[in-house]
Formats: sequence, C-alpha cells, structure tokens
Amino acid sequence: MRQETSQDLRNRITEELAKRLFSGVVCPDDFLPKETKLSTEFGVSRSTIRSALETLSSLGVIKRISGLGTRVEAYSNWNILSPQVSGWIAQYANDSLPFTREIFIFRAATEPYMATEAARHANAHDLLLIENAWKGMFEASKSKDMTWRGKHFQQYDSEFHEAVYGASHNLVWIQVARSIRPAVIYLIKKTTENTDELTDSLERHRQLMEAIRLRQVDKAREAALSIIERTGFDLKLPEFGAYNETEIANALSILGNGMRAA
Repeated sequence: MRQETSQDLRNRITEELAKRLFSGVVCPDDFLPKETKLSTEFGVSRSTIRSALETLSSLGVIKRISGLGTRVEAYSNWNILSPQVSGWIAQYANDSLPFTREIFIFRAATEPYMATEAARHANAHDLLLIENAWKGMFEASKSKDMTWRGKHFQQYDSEFHEAVYGASHNLVWIQVARSIRPAVIYLIKKTTENTDELTDSLERHRQLMEAIRLRQVDKAREAALSIIERTGFDLKLPEFGAYNETEIANALSILGNGMRAA
C-alpha cells in the first residue's frame, strides 16, 4: 500500500475540513479548533494543518486572524465560482445552507439571457451539442438507472445548459458555465430527486432547443423562463412560481444593461 505523501495528507485534511464547512457543521462566524487541536485530531503535523487552512483561506471560506484563530467567513465571501468550491457545494451542501436558492437565482437571472444570445449566434456545431445533450436526457429518462451510454440523466442535463451558454459565443459566459458546472449539477440532482417524472421537463428543454434552432429569440427566452419555473417548482421554491417576473426581470435588466455597456 502506497504511503501518503505530504500532498496527500494536505488534500485529505482540506477535504475533511471542507466537508464540515459545506455541510453546515461549522457555520459563518464560528471559529475552527486551534491548529494544535486539529493536528492531534488528524494525527498530522501543524504544517500540514496550516497548509490545508491556507487552501481554504485562499478560496474565501475562512479567515486567519492573528491572536484569535481561524474564523469561518460569511457565505458571500466564499468563491463559489471556483470549480473546487462549487465541487464541494455539489458534494456536501445540505438544505440548511443558502446555496440551492442562490444558485437557482443565478440561473434564473442568466439563463434566459443566454438563451436569447444562443438563438442569435448558435452555429451548426452548437446545435449539434444541444441536440445530443437533449437526446441523452431523453434516452436516459427511459432507463431504470437514469443512464444512457455510460452517462446519467443529470450529466446530460448539465451538458445541455452548458451547450446553450457555449452557443452565446461569449468567452466570459462560457468560462462561467464551466466554472460552476459542479454547482449546476448539484441543482439538477436536487430537481431530479424531487420529481416523479421528467416528461414535462424534457418538453420544456425541447422547446428551448427548437427556439434556438429556429433563431426565435423571444421564444427562446420564454422557453428558458419556463425551465426556470419548473426548476423552482421542483426545488419547492414557491416564491419563484410563475417565473417570479419581478425579481427575475430586474436581474435580467441589470444583466442586459451591463453586457451592452461592455
């Protein structure tokens, strides 16, 4: 059996601490145990603990305060656009934390706009990626284990939305979509777990795909909003029923003005 290297130890301790933080065992404004106590608990050196804490600090999750210790930062300071952080959200977050609602609001504000951009700019390759992802969703939905050709329905669903972002041909949005992919998969996982059937969701995705293919900008936006409405219902977020036009429209207006200004 291979002996753990210092890098292995640091990664293991970082992962264990992340699990406590992202599952809500330790909350913002709480202080983590002292380095000496963590060193004893995990059976590693203080330098290994310090290295793990530095990783979490660099991601905005904790703050090391001289003379006081290590304090958990407010969720607003956590770098959730980091693939590592969004991966921890996907793996460890529970319903007591705000991430489900916050990721949903992000999708509600951005995806209708991305749908309109995709309808304007999608090329043949983009359409193929969107269509293949939808076909994967459709075929996987018919399987008992929700998989088709080695991939789960949730992965195809994520690929569908990532392909829509990609079809915008905006380099920033494409990078954002890739960065938060684990967090989006987390949200998709929760929605598929909370629904008994996927026919309605598949149809809403199909309508978006067709609107993009036919370059119907307004219909693409409406189809994306329809998907958001269904997602809010499945997540049991009643305040977002009927699209929550006020909050989402305000967010879209701000987003659209910002993109035009850029």
